[in-house]
Amino acid sequence: MECNKEQEEAIMHRDGPAMVLAGPGAGKTYVITNRVKALIDEYGVKPEQILVVTFSKAAAVEMKERFEMLTGGQRLPVRFGTFHSVFFQILRLAYHYEVKDIATPALKYRFLEETLNETGYEVDDKKEFLSDIEKEISRVKGEGIEIDCYFSSACSAEIFQKMYRGYQEKLQRHRCLDFDDMVVYTYQLLKEREDIRRRWQAQFRYLLIDEFQDINRLQYETVCMLAEPENNLFIVGDDDQSIYGFRGAKPGIMLSFPKRFPDTKQIVLGVNYRCSDEIMKAAERLIGKNNERYEKHIVANKGKEQPVHMKKCENLPDEAEKIVAQIQMYQKEGIAYQEMAVLFRTNMQMRLLAGKLMEHGVPFTMRENLPNLFDTWMAKDIMCYLQLALGNRSREKFLKIANRPVRYLSRTAFTEPEVSFDKLRAYYAVKNQEWMEERIWNFEYDLKNLASLSPYAAIHFIRKGIGYDEFLKTYADERNVNADDWFDVLDEMQEMARDKKSIPEFLSFVENYGDTLEEMRQEQKKQQVKEEPGVSLMTMHASKGLEFPVVFVPTLNEDIVPYRKAVQEGNLEEERRMLYVAMTRAKTYLHLSFVKERFHKEAEPSPFLYEISPALKNKINKK
Repeated sequence: MECNKEQEEAIMHRDGPAMVLAGPGAGKTYVITNRVKALIDEYGVKPEQILVVTFSKAAAVEMKERFEMLTGGQRLPVRFGTFHSVFFQILRLAYHYEVKDIATPALKYRFLEETLNETGYEVDDKKEFLSDIEKEISRVKGEGIEIDCYFSSACSAEIFQKMYRGYQEKLQRHRCLDFDDMVVYTYQLLKEREDIRRRWQAQFRYLLIDEFQDINRLQYETVCMLAEPENNLFIVGDDDQSIYGFRGAKPGIMLSFPKRFPDTKQIVLGVNYRCSDEIMKAAERLIGKNNERYEKHIVANKGKEQPVHMKKCENLPDEAEKIVAQIQMYQKEGIAYQEMAVLFRTNMQMRLLAGKLMEHGVPFTMRENLPNLFDTWMAKDIMCYLQLALGNRSREKFLKIANRPVRYLSRTAFTEPEVSFDKLRAYYAVKNQEWMEERIWNFEYDLKNLASLSPYAAIHFIRKGIGYDEFLKTYADERNVNADDWFDVLDEMQEMARDKKSIPEFLSFVENYGDTLEEMRQEQKKQQVKEEPGVSLMTMHASKGLEFPVVFVPTLNEDIVPYRKAVQEGNLEEERRMLYVAMTRAKTYLHLSFVKERFHKEAEPSPFLYEISPALKNKINKK
């Protein structure tokens, strides 16, 4: 490959700080590996004094292999590694940590679960709650936030502080550290021990950081310390592709780099070697609406090929059918299944299309596991109501929903394995609580009423008539969390019940649904064993760094893209960056679609579509 002027300028940069703004498909790996070679061959830098840091093990391995190809297979002692592998090496020599001291996911979960039990805090979905807490603990560590100044979105500040401190105490008691501790401990070590800091500064005189836009504050501070005093810090990234805000990565870090290092050499790799001109221009119209970014103009080397396709669909099933039909058409035209991808905002969206692909015999692969909607605690509550309506009288099921919504029913009133409404009323009659007897009559009447309804109507009655939606809202408010995602689960569950004629039929469908998901997983395994490639289904996050000749981005509707929760949290620009990343995975064919109706409710197109195609609004209004 012959390098362009900007690539050559970056490759031949010698000393001092440099920031390379590398847009999608701009050849950043080519630049990094060739600069390492230039440092050695042209400037006489010792290979062992060069450190190349990436964010994933796979990227580090690929970078090392690409470099060895450049050197004709020579294995020079240049250090290629992830932040965690480099930092662990530093900690291992300082504190004699071993690999066995790194907390496994199972051990971390156990420590969090034990801490939760110690707090006495009650949650409905323990797994989901602990997953949220784990992410927040990671963010607190990565951004160096004082624990007393952090406000959790999963629970109260008091509970979060107990969870954080309890978890850390258990890690330290067992002499374990998690991946975030590797960053924290390395930062503290280098800051406090000048002798150790100087040793590593002398070891690595030249630092090259890949995907710099994904760095968090503590990683950044640690890297800056390592680069002192020569500041031979060469960073490569794209602020427009910063999409890991939940991990503490913010474009502001990259934007502030020249202020920290005033003599920074800034180079823009402005040629895209991946996308067609039409795709690149559409993506630029979108990302240009962001304010917090470096202004840059990316030119597509391939020139004009195909227009960006925008399609309006009636509803989600119609959208899925149209995507499958288009995939089949491309395959007949000679484009292999593995050269196509469908990118979603969340993994919950994949279910419908995965089912349609199976129906049509189209092979596919999924990078993320497809979650079971009916495993969520609110779906389980609805199932309990339906089972009780059919005559199930188990104490366990009654206790689950007895106070959802609040009926003030005491656990002590449920004395036997099988619940009797007559005995419940008798329990409160003895206490002269007639108002409670009235509540129990209403409870019994509601269940009898449910039994006569279709599954769709029954779920609607539970939510609106019995008041389950109101319970969810109150429950969320008490815990300072947003209930919108919970309502989305119930909307989808209700929609899945629409074509079922009876509650027993729906319960049977739910029971078999898990088997259907398992069938999908087994199908995936078979394809992997046979090495049978298929269409890639993945989230926008998972697509970063990949490319495909054909890309579909479905359900570009308001509240989906941009995701409602992100907008509420003030992350609109990150949502725009995420769609930019998704669009620029496409080499030739890009299909964007939205639906008129979602779960039988009117759905608005994403405002991002109007930014991509300003004429779209007039077209929609005319129809």
